[in-house]
Formats: sequence, C-alpha cells, structure tokens
Amino acid sequence: MRLRELLRLYWSRLSRFSRNIRLLLLGDLLIGLGMTFWGLLFNLYLKEFGSGLGLDEAGLGMFIGKTTAIAQVAAALCALPAGFCAGRWNHRTVLVVSHLVSLAAFVLAILNPSPGGLHLCLFLGAGASVFFWVVTGPFTMENTESEERAYVFTLAFTLRLVGSIGGNILAGHVKEWAALAGLSQVGAYRAAILAGLGVSLLGVIPFLMIRSRRHEPCPQEKGLSLSGIRDWDWSYYGKALLPSFILAIGAGLIVQFMNLYLKDSFPGLSDSRIGFFMSLQSATMVVGMLAAPLLAEKVGKVRTIVGSQLASLPFMLALAVTTDLRVAVGAMLLRASLMNMSGPVSNTLIMELCRKREQGVLSALFTLNWNLSWAMSALVFGHMKGNY
Repeated sequence: MRLRELLRLYWSRLSRFSRNIRLLLLGDLLIGLGMTFWGLLFNLYLKEFGSGLGLDEAGLGMFIGKTTAIAQVAAALCALPAGFCAGRWNHRTVLVVSHLVSLAAFVLAILNPSPGGLHLCLFLGAGASVFFWVVTGPFTMENTESEERAYVFTLAFTLRLVGSIGGNILAGHVKEWAALAGLSQVGAYRAAILAGLGVSLLGVIPFLMIRSRRHEPCPQEKGLSLSGIRDWDWSYYGKALLPSFILAIGAGLIVQFMNLYLKDSFPGLSDSRIGFFMSLQSATMVVGMLAAPLLAEKVGKVRTIVGSQLASLPFMLALAVTTDLRVAVGAMLLRASLMNMSGPVSNTLIMELCRKREQGVLSALFTLNWNLSWAMSALVFGHMKGNY
C-alpha cells in the first residue's frame, strides 16, 4: 500500500472518531512536542549539572543512573493507585489535574539548585504523570468501538512521535541559541527544557474541552476493590506482563540513554545534531506504527508483535559494536522502528482480552512493571558507566 493510500485510510478513520478521542489525540500531540525537550536534554543536563558539583566520570554515571531510577520508582509506586483511580474518578479530571501537577513538579526540579531538591521534585512529577498515562487506556476503550481501537492507539502513539520529530529538532537548537545568548551550559539546558514544558502545558486545553461520560455499570458488573483481588485474572496478567518485563529490561538500557550514547561514543556531536538524529528515529517509528494495524489484519496481531520485535535484535547488536556514526544511526533508526511498531497492536490485544472492570488495573500493572524494569536498568547503567 502506498503512503498516500495509507494516509487516506487513516484520515477516513479519524473522521469517524468521537469528539473526545480527537481532543485526546490533539492533547497527545502537544504533550509529545513539549516533553520531547525533556527526553532529549534532561540526561545531558544532568551530566552538566553533576559536573558542576565536581563529580568525576564514575560519579556522573551513578548520579544519572540514580536520578533516572528515582523517576521510574515513583512511577511504579503510583501505578496501582492510578489504576484504581482510573476506574473510580472522572477521566477528564484525572487527565487535567495529573498533567498540571506533574508539569509544576518538573519545573521545580529543573529550577532546584540541589540534588536532593531535584530528586524530590522529580519523584513527585513522575508519580503524578503516571495517573495521566494510566487513565488514557480506559478512556480510549470507553470512547471507541472495537474496530476503531487499533487505529486510535496507533494514532495516539504516532502523534506523540510526530510531536517528537519537531521537538527533537527544536530542543537542540533552542539549547544552543540559549548558550549563544550568554547563558552557561547548565542555564541553557534549563531554559530549553522549561520552554518545552511550556509547550506541553498547551496540551491541557483540549482536555478541558472533553465532555465527561457517566459510566453506567452493567447489573452483573462488580466494582473493583482490593477485597476482590483474588478474583482478578492473575493467570492472564502473568502471560501479558512477563514478555513486557523482559523487553523493558533491555529497552531501559538503550532507550533511556541513547542521547548519552551518541554524545559519549561520538565526541564532537552537537546537541542540535543529536536532536536531528532522534527526530529521524521518531520519523521511522511513525512509518512502522502506521503500517502495524494493516499488517496485523493480514498476518494476525501475535505474529506482527513477535516478528517485528525479533527483527530488531540484530540492530541492537550493531549499536553495541560499531564505531561508525553512519552505522550507529542506521541501526538506531531500524531498531526503534521494528521494536516499537507493534506497540499499539499489543496494547489493543491486551486490553481487548482483559475484563472491562479490570482494564484500569491492568494498565497500572503494565506501568508498574515497565517502570520497575527501567529503574533496574537505570541502576545497572549507572554502575556500568561508573566502572567500565
């Protein structure tokens, strides 16, 4: 299928989405654009911040790994409470309040001059942001029909990536412009990240326009509570979570620190050039994700998920052994596209097989599972960078 036909198909699907889903997708686009500044620059900021504290290379590795792990642990601790809130609280309220609280905490983290204050604010911000991400799954299920869902999840992922294409390009340039304006390296990173958080704040506007839907449970549908924890479908949870845990351990060592990998492996790369490479990565992921639902219709969801992820493994190996920037960038692009293209298909399959009243909890368990895995990976990264 040609790209034009593919885009026409998605446009026809988008025109049938409900108003609430379109507003959610618009908010995702704005948040993806703004938070990309954080994703690209935060680790680089930590490196400069730690150097200003007098940390050597080993100390910097441990500091960056610990800081990243703190954010992941906060997200893991808040995952289950967020899952219960997803089933009990108004979805629009959770989207708005959690996003505002997390942004405020991230701003304070960047402005804080001490490591302790940075870690505390980062913990609060990461914990609050989990409520936002956990509620989007049940919100999407509530506002879509079954035949739309793979396309909605795919478009949500894709629009975040589209935002990140522009965000990665802008973030590196904004940081360099701030440095040219006379700010220190730490000050330039702070200014650029704060600009990104300001853009992300615009994502609240579409969420405020969402029309709340009152959930009317079926007579046979029981409320979700801890007293019924033994009745949860733990067998299904285990089958769904184990592959995610294994993938997250590996991904946590790669995805979280790709910017540092490029900076340390290829000295002399500017932040704007790193941002350009990361934007290319997002662009290739967009193509893969748009094609994934169509591939799933032809060969099946399970084959699409397993096949695309297995195909990415050789490119991970290439990243580990190459000293050629062109090979590294090519491997980075292909790995990201193949590994992530099946994400929306996987989300759709997992949510459809889950009992409706447990969708919020399952979404929370996935968040807990993923963030604990990434926290472990971050600590391993800090140890390896500090000792090798």
